[in-house]
Amino acid sequence: MAEVPKRRTLKTGFRVGGGPPPGYAWGSLFFDEAEKEASGLNKAQYAHILQQIRELGHEDDPSHPQTIDVDAIEDFHEMRDKGGVLGKINFRVYFYLDHANRVIVILGADKKEEDGQTSAHVKAKMRNRLRRYRTEFAQSLFLRRRVIAKRSK
Repeated sequence: MAEVPKRRTLKTGFRVGGGPPPGYAWGSLFFDEAEKEASGLNKAQYAHILQQIRELGHEDDPSHPQTIDVDAIEDFHEMRDKGGVLGKINFRVYFYLDHANRVIVILGADKKEEDGQTSAHVKAKMRNRLRRYRTEFAQSLFLRRRVIAKRSK
């Protein structure tokens, strides 16, 4: 009997209002694949990338942060980092800003090997994850927030 492929899931990173004061302005969600794509980093490098994602959560507008290099690519964004604890690694984290739910959706990560623009393969992979988020998750998050808001009144 053929084995059923495991469905990709979306996990919670941090929530709005959580974390150190004054709390996160944005929540975060991430695909399992994003975590796997960052598995080539050592513990210190991984912790550094997570800290940068947390910093995005504190920003009023994560697409234009004060201290992190972010650029727009199509409907999503690319957080870029190189040097320091990463050494010669040119690392990218791709994310989407869901303004309706105030969530940073981590679509994936990439250890970029070549200079220049993001490869067509990586863009296609992130577009597919973004499409999946929009069709399978975004609406249910919005409806859940409305139910919680009604209950708290």
